[in-house]
Amino acid sequence: MKYSVVVPTLNERGNIVRLLEAIEAALPGDYEVIVVDEHSPDGTLEVVREYAQTHPRVRGESNPGVRGLSPSIVHGFNLAAGEILCCMDGDLQHDAKDLAGLLRTAEEHDFVVGSRYVEGGGFAEKWNPCRVLVSRTATFLAHWLLGVQVRDPMSGFFAIRREAYLSVRERLNPRGFKIMLELLWLLKQTPGNWRVTEYGITFGLRHYGRSKLSGRVIWQYLTMLYTLRRQRQP
Repeated sequence: MKYSVVVPTLNERGNIVRLLEAIEAALPGDYEVIVVDEHSPDGTLEVVREYAQTHPRVRGESNPGVRGLSPSIVHGFNLAAGEILCCMDGDLQHDAKDLAGLLRTAEEHDFVVGSRYVEGGGFAEKWNPCRVLVSRTATFLAHWLLGVQVRDPMSGFFAIRREAYLSVRERLNPRGFKIMLELLWLLKQTPGNWRVTEYGITFGLRHYGRSKLSGRVIWQYLTMLYTLRRQRQP
């Protein structure tokens, strides 16, 4: 199988069918879609499994381990059969129209970041000043503490080749929301000429539900930066 698209969800009942339809329209060919749900009380997983009954490339799974978006993504990647593993959010803020281009780019690279800050990238709406400040501060800390050389280290829309993922899987300690940054950091510490690039995406509007950003998420991010910084190779 060529592509595996993993979608972590928590209370995305209102968005998920629309997203799955968009993914399937964007990806002709050899692919699978794995939705990994974090025990959503709104019935997201049940909606996915009902949809999958008539769409055999889609399946719904429940995250059986540590709660959180990052553990859900890792669980999905471990179940995936594709040569290229992709992650995108379930809230429609990642546009499925960007998916084909991102995956084509991954055919020539080991890791592709769906970036809002390179050519072709941008935002569907203007962010409020508080959200801009949080995003810029988080990006600055990632650059300063980890030296990760991508323009958008806070993106959650990315693709990684199976070989690259397997090279770091045993060292993953996923917590919180930013698994992409941890994967980039571990690849940086792993011998090999890993090819990393960015592909411009448009960050869209949330149609249903609420943002998952909270004080707990910010604390998890800061804890992850501290932990990864301590693990830095000489």
